Amino acid sequence: MDTAANAALLNATLNDICVRHPETLPVFINAGLEMVEDEGLRASFGTVVTLRTLLKARDLNSDLFCRRLDEVIAEAVRTVRKQAEPEAVGIPLNLFALLPCPLKVPLEEAFEAYLDALPPDKRSSFTYCLEGNANHDVDYYALVDHFESIDDMPDIIITPGFNSFFHRPFVERFIEQGLFTSVSTFGGDRHLAKLGVTDPQGQYTMLAMNLLVLVADHARLDGRPAPETWKDLLEPVYRKSVAIRGNHDGSFCETLLLSIHKDYGLTGVSRLGENVRYGWHPSQMVKAAAGSSADAPAVSVMPYFFARHLRNKEGISIIWPRDGALVSPVTMLVKTGKRAELQPLIDFLSGAQVAVICADAGFPAVYPGVDNRLPDDAALKWIGWEYVKKNDIKSMQVEINATFLRAFKGGGA
Repeated sequence: MDTAANAALLNATLNDICVRHPETLPVFINAGLEMVEDEGLRASFGTVVTLRTLLKARDLNSDLFCRRLDEVIAEAVRTVRKQAEPEAVGIPLNLFALLPCPLKVPLEEAFEAYLDALPPDKRSSFTYCLEGNANHDVDYYALVDHFESIDDMPDIIITPGFNSFFHRPFVERFIEQGLFTSVSTFGGDRHLAKLGVTDPQGQYTMLAMNLLVLVADHARLDGRPAPETWKDLLEPVYRKSVAIRGNHDGSFCETLLLSIHKDYGLTGVSRLGENVRYGWHPSQMVKAAAGSSADAPAVSVMPYFFARHLRNKEGISIIWPRDGALVSPVTMLVKTGKRAELQPLIDFLSGAQVAVICADAGFPAVYPGVDNRLPDDAALKWIGWEYVKKNDIKSMQVEINATFLRAFKGGGA
């Protein structure tokens, strides 16, 4: 196999290869890459992930793998008596968005309407993939550290939270080299402006934010005071009485843990772990607060979107901490070299229509003029761009999560 053909395959996305050459599916499966069997995943994540990135992430020999692909393709060509053209595969996505679940459907509908209004030739040349962030069948974030070139990524990337796009390898390789640029100088409404949500170095663009608030069940507090600040969650009075976001793989809410660590160090993280009883999806917290189980948590840390479902629920209080609801950002990355070409799309994504959709879903938007419908006295707490960029977030998260888990598992019932 020649070098050019090899490079073409490595630069192609999984979906490109599998659609053009379905005969290659057994090669992927035999190498332990069974996810290519799922047509839905190939049509979503498969349009984003290149073969080069996947092989590197799985520590597979790219030369040998491409050679096997080439052999299978060549055999299929001989069978149908036509010449193979593996060099033709691979068109990078213009837009890839991993969206919080409450935003996926309304933003997808608005985006489709935006595309329908474009001239046919423009629409047909535009490539995109919008996915819900809860789709864990393929962990896209696990691949980010293996990107070698700016060409391995879509032109515009939208993601929530403190994910791999904030990790040191990505920051050093792509962010600090000026390969991505902020596209907004908006400071937000009166609640947001004081936070400093605009990246002072002009690299990341915050579009909106997922806010974490406290929810107290007064019956289950059993006479204890409701927490008023994030520091209150560290007090022994709440031992094994708190629920936070967590899942079966032992990972917990990175926004909460990073914020506690920034203000109170590993000691604070450990004290929080002693007080947490459950690591749940927010929907489980809402269900527990609305139910009658005696084992339900007295205090839950949940997104404002979910907490709103408990308004006017007797015995339940939605608490805006005095030191501020925690900000988990919804961030957009735009390739510097693609900004001019994609400016109309950028204007749409950072504009009023998308901002209203975010605000309506309980995700305050940064676009000025939008009514985020926050309480008049609502305070917000943002960990800050300097903290995110100056620290090795990935290494910190490993240490913080390990410290939390030790206290969480050893804290008793």
